[in-house]
Amino acid sequence: MPLRVYNTLTRRKEEFVPLRGRRVSMFVCGITPHDTTHVGHAKTYVAFDVVARYLRYRGYAVFYVQNVTDIEDRIIEKMQTLGRDWTSLVEEYWAEYLEGMTALRCDSVNLYAKATDYMDEIVRQIQGLLDRGYAYVAEDGSVYYDTTKYAGWGNLSGQKVEEHRPGARVAIDERKRNPADFALWKAQKPGEPAWDGPWGKGRPGWHIEDTAITIHHFGAQYDLHGGGRELAFPHHEAEIAQAEAYTGVAPFVRYWMHGGMLIVKGEEMHKSLGNYWSVADALKVVSPEELRFFLLNAQYRSPIDFTREALDEARAAHRRIRDAVENLRAAEATAKDAGPGDAALRAAAAKAREGFEASMDDDFNTREAVAAVYELVGASNKALESGAGRTAVHEALEAFRAFDQVLAILPGAAADADRVLSGVLDFIVELREEARKRKDFAASDGIRTRLADLGIVLEDTRDGVRWKRR
Repeated sequence: MPLRVYNTLTRRKEEFVPLRGRRVSMFVCGITPHDTTHVGHAKTYVAFDVVARYLRYRGYAVFYVQNVTDIEDRIIEKMQTLGRDWTSLVEEYWAEYLEGMTALRCDSVNLYAKATDYMDEIVRQIQGLLDRGYAYVAEDGSVYYDTTKYAGWGNLSGQKVEEHRPGARVAIDERKRNPADFALWKAQKPGEPAWDGPWGKGRPGWHIEDTAITIHHFGAQYDLHGGGRELAFPHHEAEIAQAEAYTGVAPFVRYWMHGGMLIVKGEEMHKSLGNYWSVADALKVVSPEELRFFLLNAQYRSPIDFTREALDEARAAHRRIRDAVENLRAAEATAKDAGPGDAALRAAAAKAREGFEASMDDDFNTREAVAAVYELVGASNKALESGAGRTAVHEALEAFRAFDQVLAILPGAAADADRVLSGVLDFIVELREEARKRKDFAASDGIRTRLADLGIVLEDTRDGVRWKRR
């Protein structure tokens, strides 16, 4: 079955065919490090981490670039409000973002590209747009893109006038010739950071950095561009207009992917509404794997309603998967070579793999992929109850490892430490069994009690004693 992707530009699912064989150039709009990283950010970046992971799982060589808007209006506003240097603000919030993404195992990005490292490319593109008649210089030295010169304006989103889209992040400006025109270069105001340009000192507009970065690394056309749905207009429209006017190559991007928003009890998340969840706060309630699982238990284009109750449900659902894997791991160490549940377990593992890949091939549908994982959870538990052999158990574990290669929802950020812990617990269980055989019940009961205090439960099975996390 071919991989199919919903393309926002064409509004239909299309077979994914990269420009250059098995090589995929992928870009996702990154953060503006001016404030705390929140769970809305996490939804977007976990979703596209899985996209990159699955493409690699399918054998593609992915070069994944994410930009960092390290100079922008909101950074300057905060700098002026707090009386701090803008670079220290950026460094603080950028470090926090990386900490959150590391915890959530979003490790598929090959390059984080900071806008301020591409000033030469930005200036070159702006000059090229001026030379081609797609831009103009205002009296103060700011440069604007003339949207009336580009015939395709609005094709991506269906929006034609930016005032119709709330949160466009484009202020009404009397220096513009047309309402939809947008800034390529903003002339310096007193006290603002600035760089030299042929039109005077200033800084880049929001949109130009992305095309400067991607054309530098990918060329005039590339495979996949991702971001939140709210970025389609005007940000991604502006990217298309800039790039295609500058290079003359269309389409600028083959496949546009947009993720659904994260809402809180039906409302957008805002600090002013008191419903704001930072990633750090969410990770005080659930583990990184549980939060990641919550975010992936929905197809990326769907919105997610983020509530404490939903987090609790995700934690319980995630625990069932984790427990099934731990039971299989324990059985692999103690089971006989064969058992009556082998045939059913092997068939279930093969069916789950097939269902998982079919779901991911259908526009990266992680919700259905998780359903396939759950089918194997149920089959594994049933097979262990009836008795499963070591080889069949190993095949089931290999299926779970394949799922986790893409979803990254099992404890794995410290996989080596987790394997060491598992070995230590196995050894403690063996010591307890030896104590029982010696009729040293005080030691045996003491070990069970101490493990229970640490959240480790011992269970008696037909294949011996197993431990699992509570």
